[in-house]
Amino acid sequence: MNLRRLQYFAVLAQERHFRRAAARLHIAQPGLSQQIKILEGELGAELFDRRPDGVTLTAAGQILLEEGVPLLGQIDRVEQRVRDAVEQEQPELRIAHTRSVVGALPDEAIARFSECHPRVRLVIDTAWTTQNLVMLRAGEVDVAFVRLPVADPGDVQVLALGETELVAVLPADHPLAKRRALEPTDLRGLPFVFWPRAQAPGYFDDVQARLWGGVPPSSTTWEPDPERILRAIAAGAGVGVMDRNRALKLRPSGVAVRRFRNRVTAGFGVAYLAHARGTPVAEFLEICRSLHGELPAPA
Repeated sequence: MNLRRLQYFAVLAQERHFRRAAARLHIAQPGLSQQIKILEGELGAELFDRRPDGVTLTAAGQILLEEGVPLLGQIDRVEQRVRDAVEQEQPELRIAHTRSVVGALPDEAIARFSECHPRVRLVIDTAWTTQNLVMLRAGEVDVAFVRLPVADPGDVQVLALGETELVAVLPADHPLAKRRALEPTDLRGLPFVFWPRAQAPGYFDDVQARLWGGVPPSSTTWEPDPERILRAIAAGAGVGVMDRNRALKLRPSGVAVRRFRNRVTAGFGVAYLAHARGTPVAEFLEICRSLHGELPAPA
């Protein structure tokens, strides 16, 4: 017995009218009538009494309704159990993205892995470097994009993937915004807006040392994410430093973005646990390595 025709029969038995049943099934009425006739031919019995105002079930149709239609529900349950079993067996790769890196390589690595390994289910989260490392060590993710250097890596292995350009972000009416390019020393002694060190200690210390050379800002406003950093700068809370791609993507009105005369960069990479290098992890790392050699450095 054809299950599709059995489904057509079930709907017609409920609606008791070919036109309404065809509309519910999103098929033409003649097509539905033909399929019911084929089903009746297969069973050797008329299932409906046709009348001008609709149809009623025959004795044979009533038996099929009571004993055959429940099979549809059983088939649905079997299909769902099979899908659940496949999903449980399906390999997965859990990836933690980092909010501070906006560029081609992480996104391209994920897209290429998905294309090369369509059966591997990707689970993607996004957080700061410190939280990504916490999730990695806890076994909640398999790989994590991070800012470099990683402070106290311990059992974490890191594959360096490149660098992104850092730029100064200033209130649009700040005197320094009149310049086309800046020196790091131009920012020294000014109020500073940045994210808390706890979010990426190694990256934080590296940026502070290279840009400020040990000279602390006159004051610091801590904001938890790039969006709030930019809003605070637009409001005149101070100046900041940010990944250029992120700054240009998010830049609100009231903020000026200026490059440094001598390009200032910050590294990023992908972290993993050496003892947890299963096949999906190893293949993802290999894709990251190949892209590192293919893609141009972020602008």
